[in-house]
Amino acid sequence: MVSINRTWWEHLAPKPMHQRRHEVQELLRRWCRTDYGAYWLKMARREHGVVRVKPGQLIPVVHFIALGDNDVFIAPQSKIRTGHRMVGTDQFQSGHILEENELALTPEIRLDVVEDKALLAAAARGDTSAHIANVRNPSQVFSLPAHLLLAPDALPKKAFVLYQHIFGAGPSYPNDGFFYVGVTTRSWQKRWAEHRRAMETGSPLLFHRKLREEMNAGRVTYIHHKVMAITDDIEKLYATEEWLVEGHWRDQRRLNMIPGGKSGLRYLRENNMLTERMAPEPDERDYLVEAWLREHPRKGLPAPWVSQKWKDNVWAIAQICGRDDRLSVEQVRAIRELARTHSPEAIAERIGARNKDQVRRVIEGSTYSRII
Repeated sequence: MVSINRTWWEHLAPKPMHQRRHEVQELLRRWCRTDYGAYWLKMARREHGVVRVKPGQLIPVVHFIALGDNDVFIAPQSKIRTGHRMVGTDQFQSGHILEENELALTPEIRLDVVEDKALLAAAARGDTSAHIANVRNPSQVFSLPAHLLLAPDALPKKAFVLYQHIFGAGPSYPNDGFFYVGVTTRSWQKRWAEHRRAMETGSPLLFHRKLREEMNAGRVTYIHHKVMAITDDIEKLYATEEWLVEGHWRDQRRLNMIPGGKSGLRYLRENNMLTERMAPEPDERDYLVEAWLREHPRKGLPAPWVSQKWKDNVWAIAQICGRDDRLSVEQVRAIRELARTHSPEAIAERIGARNKDQVRRVIEGSTYSRII
């Protein structure tokens, strides 16, 4: 029997969604009786379960929609498109590796509650245009890994949350709008309420400023609250946030102004926003950056520490090659030497690379170009 854990639902889902749990649960039970639903459920119940997908295949998200007081229904599943925005691994404990353009996605549950009159009217007339005028209350979208609701293994009171807030309109719905990655040791909803107040009171932080500008211009029809992970380990929380922000650093839609995790703390210290003795909570970093921006309105934020460090070629090479899934300096040089007489497949097997694509990117010069 498929059951949505009531304690976790009421802890994580926005309050307007609490009363919808029984509807969502019943629809999910029926959906999981389908062939695809049964496979999705099998992966969703695993702590680290993922579904491997390629462009054109279904995204493993069960997307529920509530239009006003009408019954909840399940939207048709979307399919993966090339360029799908995500940061993920391509290595697994099983030893399998992803093929080109293949992604490993976590099964998710998503609920979209629409209450705005303009959006409801548009839905009633089948209006799917990119811009819906006079939206005052963007639809509230909430999603999270299904495992957290179907097979939870932690207690809400000890839960630290890694989250994203995504917003926009039209074709960017529901994942491709502007986004901000954050962590909190409290309820993400309390932290979101603080973000909204800061936005409404003129905060200069990029996230708050962009949301304010887009809302005032009528360009926000949805706000997606995406819980990415739950943990009781603050070090793991910081590490995952740092990895996510770094992975999206060149994305023009990213609204984080400083690196994530411990790198963000180093950045604050190196730019005199944080003393060595201070140990702020994850939620407090935004306040420090906001205070600095208010005190230095004409300077703007100092360049992130990564951009300065990367000018040091020795430091840069250490970062490029310093992780378990990266090639060593010796491997990179061997690839270039062997490329004269061997195929990428043969080189990958010979030097122990992840796959031929990793080798091919080195040969083409698209990766590891700083190593000579």
